[in-house]
Amino acid sequence: MSEPILRVENVVTRYPIRAGLFRRMVGHVHALNDVSIDLFPGETLGVVGESGCGKTTLGRSILRLIEPDSGRVMYRGMDVLAANDNELRSLRKELQIVFQDPYASLNPRLPVNEIVGEPLAVHGVAKSERRTKVGEMLSEVGLLPEHGNRYPHEFSGGQRQRIGIARALILNPAVLILDEPVSALDVSIQAQILNLLRRIQQEKRISMIFIAHDLSVVRHVSDRVAVMYLGRVVEIGDRKSLYESPKHPYTASLLSAVPVADPVTELSRQRIVLHGDVPSPANPPSGCEFRTRCPIAQDRCASARPAIQEIDGVGVACHFPLHRGESLAGRLNRS
Repeated sequence: MSEPILRVENVVTRYPIRAGLFRRMVGHVHALNDVSIDLFPGETLGVVGESGCGKTTLGRSILRLIEPDSGRVMYRGMDVLAANDNELRSLRKELQIVFQDPYASLNPRLPVNEIVGEPLAVHGVAKSERRTKVGEMLSEVGLLPEHGNRYPHEFSGGQRQRIGIARALILNPAVLILDEPVSALDVSIQAQILNLLRRIQQEKRISMIFIAHDLSVVRHVSDRVAVMYLGRVVEIGDRKSLYESPKHPYTASLLSAVPVADPVTELSRQRIVLHGDVPSPANPPSGCEFRTRCPIAQDRCASARPAIQEIDGVGVACHFPLHRGESLAGRLNRS
């Protein structure tokens, strides 16, 4: 495999906890806790997990929309986190993001021409050239060039998300981070946006990080998948291996909740129900963060945090991972 175009190394991002009349800082929430991932040229890396696991923080930390506390984000040999203002401005041409909410991410006071063309204006492109490029980009995402004279409130949710995608692509970035780009849309519109993203990626060979909580959507668009829990990556590997033979009990329990179209298979498979709530990231459990909900946890899980180890080509952070062909339900039935 070629060298990664983007490498995230041991990134830690914390949010302060403030309390009292004067809002004094009394602690931290570890939104990202020692996260490392690689993104290769032309691939889509899916990032999944429950709400609050750190998916959005990961995307924003890569772009320094949120400043991480430590770690490195290497883009083609340059550390994004160590870049000065001029270097960061240049990097922003290469690294772009599409936000989750198409209703909140567009300025309601600006026409679409200005919204989509704003990145070009920031980077000094002449006004006449901007209008031409904006019209071409609107056509590329399935809108009409004359739509550029309208305002965001005149569009549907799916059309607004197309505008957001056009704005992100106008500078021809090499890496596109998509933060739950279809979660606020109807199912039929979701399919249109996903097909649009797939076509654009094939044409432009863009590398994508696709953040979502819907495992079916991630399976449809991703080449590799990273599963996050409480600020850490607990499993990462190619889509086929991860979906057909998950190694981490958390991944296995998530996949057991995904409906299957075949009614015979759906009735015969065993659902893994996790008990208890997700622990507070302000006070995570000792050792393995998942142990308080894990059905196969043992004493060792409380004393030592598992490092990611490679098993059958999949990276998994678990002391007692599932083996090839082994199901979590099968292990529970034998115990």
